[in-house]
Amino acid sequence: LGVTLQSLGQLDAAAKSYKQAVAIKPSYAEAYNNLGNVLRELDQLDTALKSYEQAIAIKPNYADAHYNLGIVHQEQGQLDAALESYVAALDIKPDYAEAYNNLGVVLRELGQLETAVKSYKKVLEIKPDFAEAHNNLGVTLYELGQLDAALKSYEKAVAIKPDYAEAYNNLGLVSIDLDLPEEAIKHFKKAVVIK
Repeated sequence: LGVTLQSLGQLDAAAKSYKQAVAIKPSYAEAYNNLGNVLRELDQLDTALKSYEQAIAIKPNYADAHYNLGIVHQEQGQLDAALESYVAALDIKPDYAEAYNNLGVVLRELGQLETAVKSYKKVLEIKPDFAEAHNNLGVTLYELGQLDAALKSYEKAVAIKPDYAEAYNNLGLVSIDLDLPEEAIKHFKKAVVIK
C-alpha cells in the first residue's frame, strides 16, 4: 500500500502506511528503506537518515539502504559520510551504476577529479545509456581542462536524452571555450526551449 500511495504522490499517507508496516513487523528492512525515501521526499532528512540506518541495522547487506543513506548525507553536505555509504553499497552490489554516479559527484565535490572520472567511466561500463553520468563525466573533464572530451560526453548525454537542458547548457559553455560561438548559441537556445 505504501508503494502505491508514494507513486500517487500521497507522501503523508505513504509514510503512515510504512510506519504501520514496521510497527507490525519491526524487522521489515524494506519498509524502513521505503519510509526513508518518503521522508526524504518530504524533506525530513534527519528522520529519513534514521530510517535508513534502521534498515541497515536489520539487513547490513542492503545496498539500496546504503545508497539512500548516501544521498541523505550528500544532501546534508556530509560528503565523507556519503562517500562511505556509496562505497558500502558498491561493496555489496558492484554493478550499482547509480551508486558509482553519485560517488563520482561526491569525489568531484571533494576535489578528487581524476578519481571521479574513473567512477563515471565505471558507471558507463555498466550502463552506457546513463545520460546523467555522461553529463557528470563531461563536467569533470571540463574542470580538468579536457574540453574536447567534455564536449563528446555532453553530446552523448543529449543523444541519449534529447530533452536534457543542463547538458545542452554545458555544451554551450564548452563550445564558448572551444571558440565555437555559433554552436554555443544553438546549444543555449535549445536549453532555454527545453526549460
